[in-house]
Amino acid sequence: MLTIGQEFGLKHQDIPSIVKANAYLVVLDCQCIECGKTKVCYTRSQLTQLKPDSWRCDDCWKVLQERREQEYLDYQLEQERLEEERKQVALEYINDYRGNQLTEVPLITELNEVDKLLLATTIEGLGSENLKTTISLRDNISLFLSPFFGLDQKILHHLFKLNLLLLAPEESYEYISVNKEQELEIDYYQATFEFAYDTNDLTKIMVDAKSKKNIRALVSNTQFEMWCQQIQLGECLSYLITRAKLNNLAPPIGDKLISLLRACIAECSVSVMHYIIYKAVESAAAYVQKPNITRKHASNSISGNIERVFSKIYSGSWSHNKSFRDASHPQSAMAKIFFDYVFGVDDGGFHHTLDELFSPYRSQKTLEQVSYATLGDARGTNYSVTIALDIKQSCFTDV
Repeated sequence: MLTIGQEFGLKHQDIPSIVKANAYLVVLDCQCIECGKTKVCYTRSQLTQLKPDSWRCDDCWKVLQERREQEYLDYQLEQERLEEERKQVALEYINDYRGNQLTEVPLITELNEVDKLLLATTIEGLGSENLKTTISLRDNISLFLSPFFGLDQKILHHLFKLNLLLLAPEESYEYISVNKEQELEIDYYQATFEFAYDTNDLTKIMVDAKSKKNIRALVSNTQFEMWCQQIQLGECLSYLITRAKLNNLAPPIGDKLISLLRACIAECSVSVMHYIIYKAVESAAAYVQKPNITRKHASNSISGNIERVFSKIYSGSWSHNKSFRDASHPQSAMAKIFFDYVFGVDDGGFHHTLDELFSPYRSQKTLEQVSYATLGDARGTNYSVTIALDIKQSCFTDV
């Protein structure tokens, strides 16, 4: 470096920095895979990190990036075109379906009393201010349609299949789809519907639902009885899920537990059942504090705890302690329509068993105790409830 410095009139200590700033290495065996340009390295790291078999020069890399961006843009445009095409096909199918619904709307005079009550329930719970459409279950925060979300869905599905609720495709298109079998799939939680009747007819249905009626005829109607049973079961399930979540527990809710609750509410009011459920869950919460007991163990014990508390009450060992309605589980529109307005009692479905409400209106031939064994027709209903520590929503659906 001294010789070089003397030769060019440079200080020898400046030579390394000058070399670092100006020297480069031409890598003869590395060419751009696009244009064949030879790679030039200016730093040691460029050389050590070089991948000769896949290197592109800056110009070719820029061209590649622009091509990829254009391809992605073309892909997005194609997806939007396909989505619009699918939307138009779906809307055509949905509009055709709606057209068929309009031709098959039953006359009000043809509706049975139970379906009128279900329609009145929906008007009461989900009717918009102008009584033209429903609001969605998602947006309904003032008056629950029923005590349990799965029962909400079941009501809407039932009325929809009867053509009493009509598709509103433009407003709810994103919540209505057509599957591969060309069947409608509806998100009942977010979709809205149009009422099949005008405001005057809907008002008359509401007035009739809140007026005195032939209770004997309703009590003898198996469909009315089934919906009443569903209300009481929904009250118990909803309360059980809430109490379990408050204690970070997740009891498995399947056929076994459903059967147990059916047997219990055949003998006890929902008010008493809330007390039983409260005691059962609190016992499970205490159980988890014991050594080697997991939350799963404690959750699985809830069913047995319910049966144990119920047995003590049923045998007379414990008194029939009743609970007041929890503010987090207010009376639903369905409970009001099916119990309060029919039987003329305040919150009757909460404070009374069906046998207590039905017996005064039954003939002597049918005074025997009503069985809950066919609640909702067990062969046609699947109660699929998942409870986790972070659960947001539970439901039971038709299958």
